[in-house]
Amino acid sequence: MYRPKDTPSDIYIWDWVVRLCHWGLVATFVTNYFIVEPGRLYHEIAGYIAVALILTRICWGILSTKFEASKKVATEYASFSNVSLHQQAFTEHIQHVKQKKIPTHHGHNPFGWLMIMAVITLLLGLGVTGFMMEEIDAMFGNSTLEWIHSIMADVLYACVLVHVAAVFAVQYMGNIQLVRPMLTGWRKR
Repeated sequence: MYRPKDTPSDIYIWDWVVRLCHWGLVATFVTNYFIVEPGRLYHEIAGYIAVALILTRICWGILSTKFEASKKVATEYASFSNVSLHQQAFTEHIQHVKQKKIPTHHGHNPFGWLMIMAVITLLLGLGVTGFMMEEIDAMFGNSTLEWIHSIMADVLYACVLVHVAAVFAVQYMGNIQLVRPMLTGWRKR
């Protein structure tokens, strides 16, 4: 499968791997946080799927640079090599937000990358603590581990709320399409 070519009116932002991981994580989070009972089989299955999706996204973020050069499959925006977490990037973004003149980033702004790192860390932490509680007999019923797992899930929920609010705020203030590219891969220029 090859990466689609940009058109004069649209630019291809998110490849299918990024979108599959994103929406798969949405589905597994909603399933585990709101629908199924903790500790049940479906909770475990959704948790394992979430960890698999996170590991896939990490590998894709590292390996996608290999595909970028040939313009096959991946977009450069999927790559972790584009992470910009230096202080100047944050300062500039805050100034743009204050001026309500947010420039179009085809990937993530520095706060978006920070959120990605937080979500990856929390989901991996949830996977590890969930695995320990269910698969290691000595940890079964460990109240401290259950508390840590629960707190991480609640912090992840808070991150999700901030993420959704930020997407709509930036989309509104910067007149930048953020939802469409995560659904279709494409953004209007």
